[in-house]
Amino acid sequence: MVNPISRRRALWLAGGMVAVPASGYGLWEATRSTSPKSRSTQPPPDTIQASGIAGSSERMSFVHVIAHPDDNLYFMNPDLDQAVATGAACVTVCLTDGESDGRNVLHSEAGHQRVPADRAGYTRARINGLAASYAVMATGDENSPWEVALVSYHDGLAVEQHTLKAAPHVQLIFPALVEARAVSTPRADSLRGLWLGQEQRISTLPPARSGLPASATYTREQLVDTLVNILDHFRPTVVRTLDPNPDHAVKAPPRPQGLLYLDHQDHTYSAYFAQAALAKHWGDGSARAATVESYLGYVNAELPANLDLPTVQRKARLIDTYGWADDRDCGDPAGCGDRKVGKGALRNGWAQSTRYRAAGSGQWLQQTGDGWLMAFTLLNGAAAYWFEDAKGWHGPQRIAGDGLEGQLQVIRQSDGLLRLFGVRTVLGYTPQDHRREIVTCVQNSDGPGEQPFSPWESLGAPDGDDAVKSMEFGYPFALARPDGSVQVFARTFAGTVAVRLLDGGWNALPLPPGVGQGVLDGIGAALDADGLTHVFAGGKGVAHWMSDTPGGPLRPAVPTGLPVPGGPITALLGKDGRLRLHFREPKSAKVLTAEHEPTFDTWKVVAETTPPGGFGRVSAAADVLAVRDGKGRVALGTVQGWQHSGPLLAGTPSVTTDRDGLPVAVAVGCDGMLYVARRSAAVEPFGAWGLAP
Repeated sequence: MVNPISRRRALWLAGGMVAVPASGYGLWEATRSTSPKSRSTQPPPDTIQASGIAGSSERMSFVHVIAHPDDNLYFMNPDLDQAVATGAACVTVCLTDGESDGRNVLHSEAGHQRVPADRAGYTRARINGLAASYAVMATGDENSPWEVALVSYHDGLAVEQHTLKAAPHVQLIFPALVEARAVSTPRADSLRGLWLGQEQRISTLPPARSGLPASATYTREQLVDTLVNILDHFRPTVVRTLDPNPDHAVKAPPRPQGLLYLDHQDHTYSAYFAQAALAKHWGDGSARAATVESYLGYVNAELPANLDLPTVQRKARLIDTYGWADDRDCGDPAGCGDRKVGKGALRNGWAQSTRYRAAGSGQWLQQTGDGWLMAFTLLNGAAAYWFEDAKGWHGPQRIAGDGLEGQLQVIRQSDGLLRLFGVRTVLGYTPQDHRREIVTCVQNSDGPGEQPFSPWESLGAPDGDDAVKSMEFGYPFALARPDGSVQVFARTFAGTVAVRLLDGGWNALPLPPGVGQGVLDGIGAALDADGLTHVFAGGKGVAHWMSDTPGGPLRPAVPTGLPVPGGPITALLGKDGRLRLHFREPKSAKVLTAEHEPTFDTWKVVAETTPPGGFGRVSAAADVLAVRDGKGRVALGTVQGWQHSGPLLAGTPSVTTDRDGLPVAVAVGCDGMLYVARRSAAVEPFGAWGLAP
């Protein structure tokens, strides 16, 4: 097939952007369009019409959907940096210009208001800064040149598409939509206004010296379908978005426009548009298996810093490059970066942390009743599983039911059957129609079969039928009790923990003293040697609830006195009958282990590891720890130290014991595949990671 790009003249842009036709990587090799068409728009004459699937045999492909040019540098790194390093397709779609007030100086800088406003110029400067930062990630050279072209993915609507010449797997896509121009104040001509139907079309603002038409607009359907066709084209195995479920400000006064959220409105609504596009992309069943991660935004500044110093320094260097901190001359009169960031990469507290909205359960690998293992994950918005038998691993197999997001937790009930817990999002274009609910399903029989799992059943939301509050509850964590009952816990809108049984209703627990305004998501729970329930959550310290009788009501326990955790809490009962907690230390990423001393009812940190790097939940079983490490892979911790290996990781690793009592670790890679590592003996190192099946 003739490459359509080679017949087109690419758009010339100043500022070090090389204007030659894109070639080599990303050629259109097949015709495929499944999205319904909206009103046709006449594209500029030099526009390339995207008409099919990107020709790539890569096992991995990454698509990032962000709102502003600096979003993934602050909130998605180090994951973005690691994705670029794979050499797989790494595409970022930046929906809005982030044009702000059009002044490329800090708001607090003297004389700020006297600087002439130039929103098109400021947008171009931000694009130049982002391109330089990506060039550093991919090549080490901020001046590495780019190819730039106008491309239409849908309905004649053109986008600027930038391809890094020295690393053509790296591409940036700019539809050039206007931003909200305020963190929270509503503006009809914005992503929020478009989603809610306050405006039928959103305006575009072409960057300086762009060939994009100044009069272009997008309807809600056109924007969704543009994203659908980008997803169809690049066929991602990993999709990354900003936070669709930001926390509200607890002490904010009432506002006519509703709650005040601890994130930028463009972040939230860019995630909604990405979710809507993903649902359509997955709808016909032809998409590659993909995982989705959503990242916390501005709220990171209010949370304990969870990255170690080398990671923060790397993030800061890339943000400084974006912010034009070195005053380099890129040849563009609009500017070579974002002076509002400038040399202040660490100024606002965002770069010191990276967090997923779904904190990870760590419990998605379980033994079945016959001792074989099953592993579960979310692929394309549905639950999927691999199962083991005497012949090895098989799968993945899909469990019916769409709209699942974030993470899964899997428990083994007292009857030996496995039960899954997750969260389902119902997208809607009004706050009343847009909601989330906790769902569960259970094995129909002990072992895989034609219909091995029941239909998903809704457990509602911890805050009842309030759709707005449902957007903020935490991911469920469940405990199987010996009497056959199952307790389910989740963080509430108000920041405490609620509990219910499968056949009961939700009951919010009072906050323990000294934990601040509320606890964070990423809770842990365990039964002690007497069958009492213990629940833990991070806040200003480690909050603790417990029951006084097996299966009885929970109450705030004696304050733990433990330090502030840097991430989720993992609780388990040790072989010696003592409760143990594992969590990350802020700023170092070390794993701390705390034990309960029942005689004096006290808690104490009894061990800390050497720093494995990375962030997120600690999985633990059989004296083995499993975490994401500083390279985005798996670190397995034993008495011999950390063993770093495994695939580039999606989500959180899991570890348990097999039918012989030996530890087994599993991880889902960024290629959507399951990887397994085993110990051949209790004191041996883990063997090499293998692909299952």
